[in-house]
Amino acid sequence: MIYPHVPEDIANALRSCKKAIIIGHVAPDGDCCCSEIAMRYLLSKLGTKEILLANAGPFERPEIREWKDSFVSHIPAEWKSDDPLVIVVDCSTLDRIGHLATEIEGLRTLVIDHHSTGVPFGDLRFIFTHSFSTTLLIQHLFVHLGVEIDNFAAEHLFFGFATDTGFFRFIGPGRGETLRMAADLVDAGVSPNEIYDRMTGGRPIESIQYLAALIARIESFYDGKVLLVEDSKEDMVRFGEQNRPSDALYAALLSIDGVQMVIFIKHIDGQSIELGLRSSHSSDIDVGALAGLLGGGGHCKAAGATVQQSIQEVRNFLLTAISEKIN
Repeated sequence: MIYPHVPEDIANALRSCKKAIIIGHVAPDGDCCCSEIAMRYLLSKLGTKEILLANAGPFERPEIREWKDSFVSHIPAEWKSDDPLVIVVDCSTLDRIGHLATEIEGLRTLVIDHHSTGVPFGDLRFIFTHSFSTTLLIQHLFVHLGVEIDNFAAEHLFFGFATDTGFFRFIGPGRGETLRMAADLVDAGVSPNEIYDRMTGGRPIESIQYLAALIARIESFYDGKVLLVEDSKEDMVRFGEQNRPSDALYAALLSIDGVQMVIFIKHIDGQSIELGLRSSHSSDIDVGALAGLLGGGGHCKAAGATVQQSIQEVRNFLLTAISEKIN
């Protein structure tokens, strides 16, 4: 797999940028946070003087909480002057940045993303759906623009890649270029075992108790090929929303023999719910396409959406939509 040439208009926009606002998706993960931080570092090396990191949050995942204070949740009015370049990373649809979408209206926007489904937006787009993470795309930008990847940059680029690939577990055959890119980051000083410990360790006991409560409520459909789990407001109060174990839940349920798809319905507030959709490597179900039908997006194996519908409506829609796709 060969990464695409960086278009000159994008390279020139980055080289000439004097002021930038970098935004990632709501409920950020490691790839999102590290893409924002790595882009800030790249721009600083290219000479950008003013750079703001913004994210609507919440910062639920324990492995990213150390970066929470690096981001603002709203864009100050003064940052909208002097024609800043807005760089949106790891988002396939504009609504994935939450309320920040209205705060960047009218500003020139560059989108850097690797998701395979969604609704195109932005004035400039650098999108490569075969990349396993957005940080790998940013690593490609570092190389193309001739910026050295030192230990600081390498740490964040590797962390984003590692979280989006389940620490290499989602990489299939014929993708040696990804391992070679990862090897370059290790040569720059990254310790893979330390990254793995940061990804998987440091969980409070409440996170494991939350996982146990969710597993106890698994609903099975289509002879166990589809599993659905719905969290509750009581869960969030009892265990803490910040301890919601989404990744651990997906990994546990997809490890069950015969499971082709997992649906995780998460409460946000009284009007919205968040959907997490995952399919197994052997499944023909494209969860990115399913999420797209609900206004979301993602990859064929991992996707999500935020919807303003009742839980029962969403459940019925999804279970009906996949009925013909079950092997």
